Amino acid sequence: MKDEKIKVAMVTNHFGITGIGTVIMNYGKALDKSKYDLTILAGQPIAEKYEKECRENGINLVALPSRHGSPMKHYIALWRALKKGHYDIVHDHGNSSMMAVELTIAKLAGVKNRIAHSHNSTCPNMRVHRLLNPYFRTVYTKALACGQLAGDWLFGEGNFEVLPNGFHTEYFVFSKESRDAIRSKLGVENQLLIGHIGRINEQKNQEYLLDIFGEVAAMRNDATLLIVGTGPDEEKIKARVQNHPYKDRIILYGETDNPMAFYSAMDVFVFPSRYEGLPVVLLEAQISGLPCVVSDKITREVDLGDINWQSIDVTPRKWESAILNIKQHSEQERNAYIRNHLAKIERYDINNTVKQLDEIYTDLLIKNKKD
Repeated sequence: MKDEKIKVAMVTNHFGITGIGTVIMNYGKALDKSKYDLTILAGQPIAEKYEKECRENGINLVALPSRHGSPMKHYIALWRALKKGHYDIVHDHGNSSMMAVELTIAKLAGVKNRIAHSHNSTCPNMRVHRLLNPYFRTVYTKALACGQLAGDWLFGEGNFEVLPNGFHTEYFVFSKESRDAIRSKLGVENQLLIGHIGRINEQKNQEYLLDIFGEVAAMRNDATLLIVGTGPDEEKIKARVQNHPYKDRIILYGETDNPMAFYSAMDVFVFPSRYEGLPVVLLEAQISGLPCVVSDKITREVDLGDINWQSIDVTPRKWESAILNIKQHSEQERNAYIRNHLAKIERYDINNTVKQLDEIYTDLLIKNKKD
């Protein structure tokens, strides 16, 4: 009995290429498989990339019906999977008090250790969130958040533990070789390349980004905008680009498995989000030595020392001025960035953060045995 693995189920309502999906996979791959038997219970759609990574890393992946398309079927399938799995811990990843539904199902299925993990600082349906919040706070046994802001808004100040979004920080060190290869591929060898990586949706505010670029392009003939990512607002953004006065200098790249090379290729990173939890892309961009111009709606925890904060409530011209006045980093400065900011960066390294998650899981099981 002593050698039995700890059975953990991570739950997410869908498993596309998103910030939450990335965090789940990073932790899933990093957890010690000799100690943990890990299952991801995910609603459709599920990215092929994640299916492949689960197979390669000994992670069980259970596909549930779409919560958006068939909520009742989704929740019944979740209950069956939790009941059948006899899990020691359920770790629910989400943005709002709607997690109360999954956590209640986990409780009914007999799971004693239930983690609610907040990944954002607001949600689309505030009315339902507020209604459910008092009950939500009674149904989890541990509260986690990716950052202070994400925790405060969902759990109340101080009633949670911050587990940083861990990732392999060393992967994002600047590479001259990658820079030259991507810039050559895109045909922007001598351009000022303004970059953005993110899901194309209302939260990330790409419409405002296009307005900002309009101001920058009017001032600089050598400016090009590169947007990397996909999402629900893709067609809307494509239509906006078609009508943009500088459409010939806008690249909608789509999805990539190699974001590190794109950071190296960029000169400035621009991120005008309406809200965020703790966006890993901003950490990745800074590790690559990129100066970043960023919405002031985002938590200051993400600042490693290279963020220029701007309001999204002002005219895009203010952003244009910030972008064009920002100090570009030399190749040497970009190469040295990770060394010069190591103390702050190590906080987000997956090798450190997975130890924290292991301790959280272990402490929960010990506490439950005592109770």
